[in-house]
Amino acid sequence: MTLVWGGTFPLIKIMLKYISPMPLIFYRFLSAAVICLPFLIRGIRKASLKTILKLFFLGFLLWLAYITQTIGLKYTTPSNSAFITGLYVVFTPIFALFFTKEKMTKVMFFSLLLAFFGIILLSNFSFTKFTFNPGNLITIVTAISCALQIVFTSIFVKKESIIIITSVQIFTVLFLTTPFIISNKTGNLPLWVILSIVFLGTVASFIAILAETYSLKFIDPDRASILFTLEPLFAAIFSFIFIGERFALKEIFGSTLIFIAMIMVIKNNKNAHQEL
Repeated sequence: MTLVWGGTFPLIKIMLKYISPMPLIFYRFLSAAVICLPFLIRGIRKASLKTILKLFFLGFLLWLAYITQTIGLKYTTPSNSAFITGLYVVFTPIFALFFTKEKMTKVMFFSLLLAFFGIILLSNFSFTKFTFNPGNLITIVTAISCALQIVFTSIFVKKESIIIITSVQIFTVLFLTTPFIISNKTGNLPLWVILSIVFLGTVASFIAILAETYSLKFIDPDRASILFTLEPLFAAIFSFIFIGERFALKEIFGSTLIFIAMIMVIKNNKNAHQEL
């Protein structure tokens, strides 16, 4: 999942030369909606109004994360955006403490610190150049939305169907994005852009969100947030391969910190299961 999402960063960067952000998000989730429509029709009949409203709220969080990150990038640098979005690693265990009453172990706290500093180094973030401009403030909403989406997915997946959770989220994002593309006219697109949109919708949206939902059925939100930090790492690797971005020494060190944090989480999770 993180491998796929990480690979979409350089792809989307190139695609944005041919299509605006809002139409891209809309057509991406439109293609995803086509796939999950049969599952939605089948499952929505059995779902209560309360369940539908809960999952709509989950989809709203996902939409809010996409929309604020896109708008925020208009006013801030990619490095600032990457760093601030990565703050969901910090926000997730805080929200999990409130909503799931999950206590944080010393190992988890140290892993969070490693992942946090790894993101700083990997995103090429600079505190000396950082200012609280509108883009940075908007992107903080992205990090909060991502964290809440992870926490509430972990709660809802205990009782609800994984495929229904995924389908409702996708249709919610599609529904909420529609008003933003009314004034955005998309011209003739190259075939590779159209195929890339289909890939983003099917693999990077439907399958990836389905995999995220499934994983949160077995992994605690704080552990999941650290494992998800592999996304910027894979993004950096794919950017190096496909668009020639180079790794500096501090970025390599940041990647190493993320790997160490991930290994600590996996090892700690195995030990917890063995104790049970």
